[in-house]
Amino acid sequence: MSKNQNTLEFSIPTSREYWEEKTYEEIKKSTYLNPLFDPGFKAFLGEEQTLKSFLNGVFHLESEHKIESVSIKNIEINIIFPTTKTFRLDIRATTADGRNIDIEMQKAKPAHFVERVLLQHSAFLLQSKYEQDKDFLDNFPENPTDKERHERDDRFYKIPQTIAIWICDFHIENQDGYRGSWMVKNEKGLTVTDKIEYIMYDLTQFSIPKDKIRTDEERWLYLLKTAGTSDNLPDFDDRVIANAIKRLLVKTASEKLLREQAKNMVMTEEELDYLASLKVRAHDEGLEQGRVEIALAMLADNEPVEKIVKYSHLSESKILELKQSLANETRK
Repeated sequence: MSKNQNTLEFSIPTSREYWEEKTYEEIKKSTYLNPLFDPGFKAFLGEEQTLKSFLNGVFHLESEHKIESVSIKNIEINIIFPTTKTFRLDIRATTADGRNIDIEMQKAKPAHFVERVLLQHSAFLLQSKYEQDKDFLDNFPENPTDKERHERDDRFYKIPQTIAIWICDFHIENQDGYRGSWMVKNEKGLTVTDKIEYIMYDLTQFSIPKDKIRTDEERWLYLLKTAGTSDNLPDFDDRVIANAIKRLLVKTASEKLLREQAKNMVMTEEELDYLASLKVRAHDEGLEQGRVEIALAMLADNEPVEKIVKYSHLSESKILELKQSLANETRK
């Protein structure tokens, strides 16, 4: 930082390839891929039997009410926006009973998180509506009968059931507990529609130990939270879970998957934007505090210490001190 400036400057490495290679080497030392990053997440849950088990756990479905089949769909959402950012959902699926589901893994908290959830779900709803009506409208006759006209009229504003499941590795504001089910309601608490639902998981509030796990929901959340730091994940005597765990094994993962994981773990443009926001805030809050916030954000994402030194301009000893403080807080 120059003597004439009162703002925090970043020393951003010029080569993403350097950090991707370094992250790749770190991944190779691990037992499992971390499913809190997109490639690992999709490898872990993006299989139909696994997804069915996970969703039955999320929806607390048992016996004859269980989801019998689920189909994984294209994750591209082709909605036009005045920006270059496109919507790519993590896992998108439909169930045999007509539920349209979007499952998102969010490692770092973005700015305007709630607005992002609403905006992405709006695109997801429109895509689901398009797919619901497409076959019917594509085959609609030139000279329809009254019955066919009635069906078209009935479909016009009828929306499909859409459920967004967000698994977040950060604190969700206004949510008490690791699970929250959110819907649109009026001032009396009456639900406007049961066709739109948001299920939010806050992994920072999930702390059930392995020997206290009882439900499928708890099993999947436990594995999601602990896989990245574990050397021996429990399969809970469940064949589907055992197969999902095998897909996370680093020693048998494809080179392509390992490289994708490494690339995803290096800071994205969105994460760099977040660090830039901290930089701006640091101008008002004080440079040292701003640097500490940057270091804490990167430590939360398990970034290597030497990388945090470059971004935060803190000393290695200070970063190790912060890392120990975080570990102490976690054990409380």
